[in-house]
Amino acid sequence: MASLNKRIAVIGGGYSGIASLVALKEEGCFDIVCLEKTGNYAGTWCYKEETDFGVASIMPTTHMVSSKEISAISNFPPRKEYSNFMKHAQVYEYIQEYAKLHDVLKYIQFNSEVTEVKRCDDFEETGRWTFSVKNTMTNEKPLAFVMVYLSARSGVHVVNRIGLNGIPYDYALFRPYLYQLWDIFPVKYVSWCLETGYIDVQFNHKLYPVVPKKHLLTKDPSVTSNFSAKLINGSVIQKPGIERFTEDGVIFEGETEVTKADVVIMATCYTWKFPLLEEGVLIQDDDRLNLYKCVFPIQLKPPTLAIVAFILPYGPGFPPVELQCRWVAKVFAGKCKLPSEKKMLKDAKKRYKTNIARYGRGDKVSIKVDFIQYCDEIAAEFGAKPDLLKYFFTDIKLFSKIMFGPSLAYQYRLQGPHSLDGAREAIMTCEDRVLYPLARRESNVHENIFKNLFRKSLLAMVF
Repeated sequence: MASLNKRIAVIGGGYSGIASLVALKEEGCFDIVCLEKTGNYAGTWCYKEETDFGVASIMPTTHMVSSKEISAISNFPPRKEYSNFMKHAQVYEYIQEYAKLHDVLKYIQFNSEVTEVKRCDDFEETGRWTFSVKNTMTNEKPLAFVMVYLSARSGVHVVNRIGLNGIPYDYALFRPYLYQLWDIFPVKYVSWCLETGYIDVQFNHKLYPVVPKKHLLTKDPSVTSNFSAKLINGSVIQKPGIERFTEDGVIFEGETEVTKADVVIMATCYTWKFPLLEEGVLIQDDDRLNLYKCVFPIQLKPPTLAIVAFILPYGPGFPPVELQCRWVAKVFAGKCKLPSEKKMLKDAKKRYKTNIARYGRGDKVSIKVDFIQYCDEIAAEFGAKPDLLKYFFTDIKLFSKIMFGPSLAYQYRLQGPHSLDGAREAIMTCEDRVLYPLARRESNVHENIFKNLFRKSLLAMVF
């Protein structure tokens, strides 16, 4: 007998694809298949010495730019033994364990590249789609370099992975009460405060040739642990923009001599496109993409297609993507309704207008989101946003951890669909997992309040 379940196809077996499979399986009412272009899962986190042509890759030295607890999956805390900024092998292992725990690898069909997605003739009645799929695999070898010149036209703020007191920078900064300052004060003012009181103390950009032209919160920073060290020891030489190319090198702006170069890498970001989607599915008005919450095409009826992980979060990517997957699964299961087209379009226009004022115009401005606010938005769509007022009166310790501690994905499993009994414990024990890899033993750190005040006073006098 044929299954009466809805058939759902997930395109891509990276982290977003696996999170989608887990969320869809949780609902228990779908027949699922995941079409993965390569021969493995986990996307770019599956490192290969020889890369597949046309497939994004990471470097052998790649680490996460957000720490493990801030990036954690809401119902799967990372092991305490993992480094705070996990190596690519640890990230791959983490995703692998998550996938195996939920038994979703069986749904992935490898070496299956989707080349076209079209609406069926009866789409308006059924919401069904047709797919064209082919197999393809080619290889292209990577290159290695010895001396590096870093040229930049506008500059960017550099954030060190190591934050105050030696803990991860995002563990100290990504806190709800701090993020709320962005909604109260002008973004440029908050940026200036962070730059003056935090960034410049670690790395004063004014000492180098390229000073950032935009504030910290109006252009994505570069998160790295060794950039400043490479500048100070001469391994990397910072230069302004390239004025012109010559036969054997380049001439930088403000210089007359040729700097010889064997290879020039144009790291000028990327463009986006959806060549496999037929025209009219994803509508763009100027720079604004008509996507509700950066997920659902607004004009598409019925809403049987969702674009997951198509966001540029100011913060980690895993938590908001997982929330998107959970929300999409609810919508596809008929357990969560989208608002009217008018309300969805109003929401998209509001996000676009706010982002234009903050970042300026650009083809990606529609999909820029603030990590904490966006997670709360998506969680509220399907009832997973924690009720802080309730916890203020019933569990003040938990309230304090959520409001004044680091923003953790576990909070979105405290209540609502598929809540987790261990969510509160995961929040309360988070610091143990952060401190453990530093000493490889259980930590017993208790900061003396007078010592802390003395340190801050000393810093104020010196700087």
